[in-house]
Amino acid sequence: MNLIQSNIKKMIEEKAGELGFVKIGFAKADILQRESDNLKQWLANGYDADMKWIKRGFDKRKDVKLIMKDAKTVISLAYNYYSPIQHDQTKPKISRYAWGKDYHKILKKKLKELCDYVLHCEERSDEAIPLTHPEIASSRNPGLAMTVAYVDDGPVMDKAWAARAGIGWMGKHTNIINPEFGSWIFLSEIITNLEFETYDSPIEDLCGSCRICIDACPTGAIVDEYVLDSNLCISYQTIENRGDIPDYIETSGWVFGCDVCQDVCPHNKNDKPTEDKSFYPAPLVPPEGGKELNVGDKNKSPFDEDGTVSKSPFVKGEAQSAGGFPTKAELESITEEEFNKIFSDSPVKRTKFKGWRRNLGKIDIG
Repeated sequence: MNLIQSNIKKMIEEKAGELGFVKIGFAKADILQRESDNLKQWLANGYDADMKWIKRGFDKRKDVKLIMKDAKTVISLAYNYYSPIQHDQTKPKISRYAWGKDYHKILKKKLKELCDYVLHCEERSDEAIPLTHPEIASSRNPGLAMTVAYVDDGPVMDKAWAARAGIGWMGKHTNIINPEFGSWIFLSEIITNLEFETYDSPIEDLCGSCRICIDACPTGAIVDEYVLDSNLCISYQTIENRGDIPDYIETSGWVFGCDVCQDVCPHNKNDKPTEDKSFYPAPLVPPEGGKELNVGDKNKSPFDEDGTVSKSPFVKGEAQSAGGFPTKAELESITEEEFNKIFSDSPVKRTKFKGWRRNLGKIDIG
């Protein structure tokens, strides 16, 4: 790798670290032939349920050059979101990734800064890559590099690129597993026309003969190793599904998402808590008057070091639940207006109030 490319790559890696990304990898922007063949079969099996946008974006998922014609590199990034708190099995449960703020908003801001930095790195180099397609650049400097960034919101196979860039391997539960941070990571990527002489390589799949996640799935949604049927997945049913949840789907107390396959994974047993408190549990229900419940220092978790709740961040006023997490009755007391306010900055808003009420109706605990 020439000196300029080496310096640029190192600068990007260091800046990503400063922004809080725990892992970064560089992969050549080749066609994802094997991965798209698997995706094609997955779609043919109907495992996408009614998520038709996956099929509509198939060609771009296969070849990122249909997103950026001059794409040379896909930079994959991982952001740790694990908070050291356990689900209360006696209360309705929300997937860990949705306990705090919407990761899209947080990571998009960081990616914008990183993209700007990438362009700044190129600007300072002695070699400039010609800009031939400015209409598709999300941020750019004339005559220099182009970048397009996604956070789980574009026609890009995030997990495939993360695996190719060595961020982690694809687990049998279909989540990317990093040896250091497990699967509690948000993935994002930057497509750029910057080219490097060397790229990162995939790492070893350490799942081996383990099938704990497959056996633990409450609905049998992991129909084979590395294959998930969305129709049976609690996360799909409680988030993406806009219709009724079939009677044969038992949601096992989950009101939004599901963490079972990750909770049981042996590679998630040495979890490293995130340094970003934005992903710790946030107040779900404002007290009377619409003001946010005061849980102390906003930079600190309302939970003690051992994971027990020192003060509930979830319920109205003084109606504190035992153990801190809200009961089904408390969650059912939320009005549509309150729901829209409470979850305005949360991934939970994706299910909408109608879905929220539907999901609560499937729960028979707490």
